[in-house]
Amino acid sequence: MLHNAHSQEVITLTCEPPTCRFSGLHFALPEHTAGLTVHFNSDYYSDVLFENSTIPNIPLTLFTKDSGVQTLNVSSCDLYEVHPKTFRHATDLKYLYIDGNRLEKIYGGMFFGASRLKELGLSKNFIRTVDREMFSGIQNLLALDLTGNLLRSLPSGLFAGLSKMKKLYLSTNYLQHLEQAMFCNMTKLEVLYLNENLLQFLEADTFDGLLNLRELHLQNNRLEAIDSQAFTKSVNLTLLNLSNNNLKSLPGSVFTALSSLETLELHQNYLSELDDALFIGNPNLELINLDNNTITTLNPALFAGLNKLERFSFEYNLLRELNVQLFANTSALKVVWLSGHFLKEIRAGTFDGMGRLEELHLKTNLLTSLERGMWKDCSELQLLYLFDNPIKHLPAGALEGAVKLLTLNMDRNEIVTIDEHFLDDVPQLDTLSLMHNFIKSIPMGLFSNVPNLTYIMLSDNQIKEVKPGTFSMMDALLQLHLDRNHIERIDEGALNLTNLELLDLSSNFIRELNETALEGVPNLNTLLLDSNLLVEVPAAINKTTNLTHLDLEGNRIETLKAGQFSQLKNLLTLILDRNRIHTMEQGCFRGLVALTTLRYADNMPVYTADDLFIHLPNLTMLFIHHTNYSAVNSVRLGSMKNLDHLSIEGNPLTGIIPTFLAGLKNLVTLGLKNTGVSYNGSYFQSLSSLETLSLTGNKETSIDEHFFAGTPGIVSIDMQDTPLESISINAFRNLRNLTELFIGPYQGELKDILTGNVELEKLFLKQMNFSTLSDHFFSSTRKLTTLTINGNPNLSTLKPAWFKRLPYLEYLDVSSNNISELAPAVFESTPALNQLMLANNPLRVLDENVFQNLSALTYLNIENTSLAELPIGLFDGLYKLEELFLSANHFGNLANGTFRQLYSLRLLDLSNNSIDRIDQFLFADMPKLKFIFLENNKLTALDERVFAAQQTLQELFLSNNRFVSFDLQAMSIARTLVYLELDMNELQSLRISPNLEYITADGNRLSALQLPESDYYRMATVSVQNNSFTTLESLYPLNRMYELNITLNSIAEVDLSKVAAKFQRLTVFNASLSTIASLGSVVNGYEHKALQHLDLSNNTLTLAELSKLAQFPKLESFTLGGNRLTKMEALPLLEKFPNLRTLDMDGKGLKPFNEKKMDEFGLN
Repeated sequence: MLHNAHSQEVITLTCEPPTCRFSGLHFALPEHTAGLTVHFNSDYYSDVLFENSTIPNIPLTLFTKDSGVQTLNVSSCDLYEVHPKTFRHATDLKYLYIDGNRLEKIYGGMFFGASRLKELGLSKNFIRTVDREMFSGIQNLLALDLTGNLLRSLPSGLFAGLSKMKKLYLSTNYLQHLEQAMFCNMTKLEVLYLNENLLQFLEADTFDGLLNLRELHLQNNRLEAIDSQAFTKSVNLTLLNLSNNNLKSLPGSVFTALSSLETLELHQNYLSELDDALFIGNPNLELINLDNNTITTLNPALFAGLNKLERFSFEYNLLRELNVQLFANTSALKVVWLSGHFLKEIRAGTFDGMGRLEELHLKTNLLTSLERGMWKDCSELQLLYLFDNPIKHLPAGALEGAVKLLTLNMDRNEIVTIDEHFLDDVPQLDTLSLMHNFIKSIPMGLFSNVPNLTYIMLSDNQIKEVKPGTFSMMDALLQLHLDRNHIERIDEGALNLTNLELLDLSSNFIRELNETALEGVPNLNTLLLDSNLLVEVPAAINKTTNLTHLDLEGNRIETLKAGQFSQLKNLLTLILDRNRIHTMEQGCFRGLVALTTLRYADNMPVYTADDLFIHLPNLTMLFIHHTNYSAVNSVRLGSMKNLDHLSIEGNPLTGIIPTFLAGLKNLVTLGLKNTGVSYNGSYFQSLSSLETLSLTGNKETSIDEHFFAGTPGIVSIDMQDTPLESISINAFRNLRNLTELFIGPYQGELKDILTGNVELEKLFLKQMNFSTLSDHFFSSTRKLTTLTINGNPNLSTLKPAWFKRLPYLEYLDVSSNNISELAPAVFESTPALNQLMLANNPLRVLDENVFQNLSALTYLNIENTSLAELPIGLFDGLYKLEELFLSANHFGNLANGTFRQLYSLRLLDLSNNSIDRIDQFLFADMPKLKFIFLENNKLTALDERVFAAQQTLQELFLSNNRFVSFDLQAMSIARTLVYLELDMNELQSLRISPNLEYITADGNRLSALQLPESDYYRMATVSVQNNSFTTLESLYPLNRMYELNITLNSIAEVDLSKVAAKFQRLTVFNASLSTIASLGSVVNGYEHKALQHLDLSNNTLTLAELSKLAQFPKLESFTLGGNRLTKMEALPLLEKFPNLRTLDMDGKGLKPFNEKKMDEFGLN
């Protein structure tokens, strides 16, 4: 291998067979490669690989007679030319890879001479056109890869001579149409990739000639229609992928000829029904995927004859019920996905005869119970997922028949009770997950008959204690998750799990763990005790000498005592962030000889010992940001010879001596953000291994040519928000490995500071003050992929010359400058650009051709650019654009055709304009739109046809318009919309849909929500602040509610017992300023199982009414100020809130409610 050769002179290399790897060759121009010669041993065949090099063209001297080169790989070498006759002597060449370069065209006879060529890789170039004769002389080609180019069409007859080809890759181009019988002579082709193009139709003869085709990939196109005869000649097809297209229907006989078909992918389309005879000719089907369509019914006849079907995926369609005979003829099924429907029950017998079923997914349905006998024939079932259903009770016998079940997941149900014999029928169970339910206690005998249980997840329930014997005789258990419960202590003998490796007790109410609490888990290696109420490091850890990871973050520990970790000789990671540590005794880390990672950020210790870290010889990572580490302390860092990552961010280091980092020769990453220092190069002179340096948010700094002299291998420099007084033109010149540079603000004109930074990939120039840059500023940075120049008031123009040498630029942010003109020539040389930010510039007008060369663009932001109109054709050719931001401009009504050709657009932001009407066809060419922002306009109504093309619209934002009424249920998007914002309109009526999950309609005139008649509602969040509600009656049917805001209404009575009964999942309830005088009748025993935040402030509630409050086991924040009671009268109420973290009793805002406050109030 040859390294670091930059030459225009003769270079002779010797190839040592069989593989010759050459690295570090850099030639500026094609003519410079003329002097490159490679000597080959004529007795051997050779493979030649160029890497980490810049080779504008393939040297003509490479292929000489009898060179013996069989493989040539020049991928990612910035190659952009191939001269005629390059391959005239390449008679031995079989494999040629020129992927990831800058070729723009392929001409006729380009590869003439390489007659034995078998594989040709041309992917990820910028090829726009191919000559019809490009394959002249290479008729033996077996595989061709043209993936990721800019092809919009293929000439007729292009593949006529490639009768031997087996694999053809044409993915990720811009093909809109395939010529008639394009592949007619490719009778041996087996694999064809056409995915991620723009194909709209498949004609009857599209695939004529492909008699041996095995795989056909057509996913991610625009297919709307397929001729019923399109696949009739491809009888050997085994895999067909038609996913993520625009198919609304399929001819009943379209797959009939495909008798060999094994895999059929149809997910992410708009199919609403299937012909019962659709699969009649496909007896060999093994997998069918129909996820994310709009199908409402499945008939048993659909599966007739599919005796080999093993996997059937039908998630997120619109099934309301499951035909009990649906799977009667599919006894070979092993995996079934049925998540994301509206199934309220599964009738007995549905899975009868499914003796081979191994995996079943029923997540996100409306199932309320598990019927006994449901699994009686499912003796091979191993994985059962019932996540996100409203099941409340787990009875004995519910799993009868599933004798081989290994994994049961029932997270996010409403489980309150479990029969102690619930698991008796699944003796091989390995993993049980019951997270995010309402379980208060674990039946004593629940685990008696599951000896193989290895993982138990009981997180986010309401378990208060772990009774001794609950987990006894569970020798296989490795992980036990009891986090986010109400556990206050662990008694001796409660955990008798000799092989347990991970114990998660985080986010409970544990105040202490006595020394014997963990005796029963001697092999524990991970202990998570973060977010509890511990006031000292628990003595119990001394019994867990095998610990490698200990997390004590977010407790109330004040002192680290000498020797308290001395038994943890195997500990690798210790986390002490966010405690109240003020004292760190000398020797507090004694014994931690294996520790590699220490974190105690966000504490305020007083440093007294200069050898605080002397007992940590193997420490490699230290995080002490925001810990009061300052210039006046004497703690030495240099003793940690192995340290490679150090974060001291947010500490007051003003006055620190430059040598405070001396000795850290192995340091790789250094974080000095917001430390208040004006740094200079002398701080880093001894850090020879440093690769990443963060100096953001510091004082004024000057970067001279010696600033980085001690860090020659640095890769990433971040100096954002550190004012720069001067930047030497040679500051970065010798940093050959620099790939990321973030600097600014800077008030001076910027010189050519990047000369020599050939590896630079990311550059951020923030809040600079230059008016322009030299034409050659980016001449050395060909590898640049990310460029940000923002916050510069003097920058009014972008020069096309800047971008001439940035062919791989993918991300460009020039927002918040003063750019008033944008010439089309600016983007002529950036074909790979996929994200462009132009926001907050005074553009005013855009040339209709300005984006014509940016066909790879996926993200475009032109917010707040003073545009009053968008010329028709402005976005033409942006077929792959997914997100378009046009807010805060001056648009009135946009003309039909404005958004034509934006076939891939998912997000459109038109907020903060002056739009009062939307043309019914404005969105017609954007079928994939999922998010539309129209807030802060002047709309009074929407034509019912305006969203007709949006088959999967999910979120719609219409706040601050002028709607008086809105009927979502009557609109075509009612089926798919999950998020709707209608704040600050003039609404007097609002009708929603059953599928809606989020509605905010603050600041209107509503007195109720109108609900369509339905047996289910998916609503999770309702905000109707500042309306005219007098009762909650219209909201009670929304029984899956998580958040409810009724602030600023006039509701005299809020019956909290009824709220608890109707909204059992409610976590946030805001009812401030709503004239509430009553909390309903006195009802004993009700409980708000999930409520975490309650705001009853500024009402007219008395002590007598507030005394009706029942139990709130999960309440973390409570606001009741501004009612008719004193603080002292309110104090006894707080005993009902064991989890309270923040409290507002005086109307002045939430404040921390901790142990000290409890002492003050006499509640501890």
